[in-house]
Amino acid sequence: MRVVLTHHATRGIDLRRRNAPPGGPDPLLDQLGKVENQLQEWIAKSPKNAAQFRRDPLNAMRAAGLNIEDDIMLELELITKMIAKKLK
Repeated sequence: MRVVLTHHATRGIDLRRRNAPPGGPDPLLDQLGKVENQLQEWIAKSPKNAAQFRRDPLNAMRAAGLNIEDDIMLELELITKMIAKKLK
């Protein structure tokens, strides 16, 4: 599934889920699956890396040097911001 952001003047930003493209994996899940082991190894290298990931996962993923496309990182950032906003 992908997350599509739309803007509604009366409701702010709305996250809507849509199905993955037919016949192929969801690009977000596909990219995350490809770098999962590398990220786990980076986190396990030091307590500092683990703490950084807990504090700010997206910046930690950037610091780990993961090969994730910019549009996927942007999508992750938007998702995490919306989740944080809903938790406030």
